[in-house]
Amino acid sequence: MNQLVVKEVSFNGDQLMAVQDQLSNKVYVGVKWICDGLGLTEGQYQNQTRKLNDDIVLSKGIAKMQLPTPGGLQEVLCVEIDYLPIWLAKINANIIEDQDVQSKLIEYQLKAKDVLSKAFV
Repeated sequence: MNQLVVKEVSFNGDQLMAVQDQLSNKVYVGVKWICDGLGLTEGQYQNQTRKLNDDIVLSKGIAKMQLPTPGGLQEVLCVEIDYLPIWLAKINANIIEDQDVQSKLIEYQLKAKDVLSKAFV
């Protein structure tokens, strides 16, 4: 994946790091940015990365890519946006007690893929 276009995409008041592979035309989003946007703790973020790697379907839609971070260019876990709704749907909104976080998760589940896709059109 040498031909990458990297963009910061504003969604729901959050900044998500997204990348398009010009060779395959696929769009990916940084998992850390999604988890931060949702307000997940570091432990919950680690749990989500483990779930992405261990899931038979979701593992087909992840890739590690070099993206700019506050600490410089780093290899980060990304999920292809076609797999984003599947991953997010596996996070049960019913078990989240904080109503704001629950509402935010539902917004991500329903709309994040479309906003990220449009950023590269």
